Amino acid sequence: DVSSIPLAQRLVFGALAGMGAATFCHPLDVIRVQMQTDGVQYKNTFDAAAKIHSRAGIVDGLYAGVSAAYLRQWMYGSFRIGIYAYLLEQTQVKNVSEGRDKNDIAFSRKLAMGCCSGAIGSFIGTPSELALV
Repeated sequence: DVSSIPLAQRLVFGALAGMGAATFCHPLDVIRVQMQTDGVQYKNTFDAAAKIHSRAGIVDGLYAGVSAAYLRQWMYGSFRIGIYAYLLEQTQVKNVSEGRDKNDIAFSRKLAMGCCSGAIGSFIGTPSELALV
């Protein structure tokens, strides 16, 4: 039995998952960018984190620009994850209706579904990439 979650709900779940990941990864991205641009003033990653925190705090330092990261995940992540899950479920439903195991899906088919959902997500999410620059 394959239960159906509407595509819109899948898109929201995908966006929330991406935003959750961005919440944890964004400070590391800020540290990486600061080390790439002002690297000579930092001894290592931990030194960079400490100095960024002492200079600007958590919100304006380590989480500076997190809204752009959330926008990117809302647009790119939601479509990438949501559309892949939708395509996977449609394939599983088709397999069940044909009397096959629902997970009998060839790697090439999964790859095609991933490429399709990734391409759509990239197309939709490209404008939000500009906000991150």
